[in-house]
Amino acid sequence: MNKSDCIVFDDVTIAYGTEEVVRNISFSVPNGEVFAIVGESGSGKSTLVRAAFGMLKQATITGQILLNGIDISTLSDSDWRKLRGTEISMIFQNPSAYLNPNRTVENHFKDLFRAHGESYDASRVMDMLNLVHLDGGERILQSYPFQLSGGMQQRLAIALSLILKPTIVFADEPTSALDILVQASVLDLLREVTQALGATVIIVTHNIKAAARIANSIGVMNKGQLVEVGTTQDVINHPKDEYTRVLLDSVMKVV
Repeated sequence: MNKSDCIVFDDVTIAYGTEEVVRNISFSVPNGEVFAIVGESGSGKSTLVRAAFGMLKQATITGQILLNGIDISTLSDSDWRKLRGTEISMIFQNPSAYLNPNRTVENHFKDLFRAHGESYDASRVMDMLNLVHLDGGERILQSYPFQLSGGMQQRLAIALSLILKPTIVFADEPTSALDILVQASVLDLLREVTQALGATVIIVTHNIKAAARIANSIGVMNKGQLVEVGTTQDVINHPKDEYTRVLLDSVMKVV
């Protein structure tokens, strides 16, 4: 593990009271790479990225989480407000749950620029809509989120998360709410756009096949522990842990 990497988890344990939900997690992600955390529901994978995003105020976190060399335990609430959206961002599972149905797409972008003290840049927004393949930009901007399909809403969520060019992007099950035919295109899009921006990505998914599609490296979590980590090719082709083999077998049975 190299502490100069973009994202570092160093012996991280997360507990609620006496219950440890994540135990002794260590891995790092180099600049510009995509790292996938794979596991079943309840394995602790979402807890890990939400901790890195400063969302677990009620939890006790030991060990170190470093983002661009910054120990997140040293950050104040005002520091987090400055960082979120500009340096780090999160793409959540179900965009319809947090996109405001009473605000147009354009107003979502305007609100985001305003929240970070920046002037609204229409050409930059149009470029981003093109980058995420939301065609008919002017029409999209005047639409309300509920007028867009699930896949289009997730593309919009990606655009909103990346418009201010963060260097670190967390994606928490970003395709699980989508039709299976749309999932692959959104994953391809996420990799394409983050590569274009030079961002480092941690994606959380229960689907090891989805992880293999987008990630340079994969970490497999089971019952709060990281049971395997390696390059995507090694994890997929030469799994070392029995639980990884179970995940791979389940995908093969579905296929």
